[in-house]
Amino acid sequence: MSTVEELQEKAVRYFCDRPSNFPKGRPYNCCESVLLALKDHLGVESDIIPKIGTGIGAGVSLNGLLCGSISSVAIAIGLKYGRTRAEEDPQPIWRMVDKYVAEFKEKFGHVNCRQLTGLDLKTKEGLKEYFEKVHDYACAARIRFAVKKALEILQK
Repeated sequence: MSTVEELQEKAVRYFCDRPSNFPKGRPYNCCESVLLALKDHLGVESDIIPKIGTGIGAGVSLNGLLCGSISSVAIAIGLKYGRTRAEEDPQPIWRMVDKYVAEFKEKFGHVNCRQLTGLDLKTKEGLKEYFEKVHDYACAARIRFAVKKALEILQK
């Protein structure tokens, strides 16, 4: 079993390692990266990860909405504890996700990508500045936090 630090660094590598055809090809986004790092821990033997997170990164397809580091943990919680029937009570899962969202907001001040980065990633200028000054630094810190908190929640 990998340590928390090893999984954090694995997630950051997925997030920061640029493919040879960058910028057309992109590193894995925040949601994909966290899920890829947690994949073995979750016992997922499917290529659903990273596919399930592809449209979610950068605040849902560069729209600056909910940070993918939050979405990824919500997805991971759902994969482990989520309902399989409508008759089941979703409240326990909602409480876990709510607790994580509150901890994320307390640590980083915001939950939306645009507020966290201060950039509009749909613009050429915003995306350029993001990759130069934010992606490998502030966003990598949020990914480390997401992995750590996800492991705390998933090991209960």
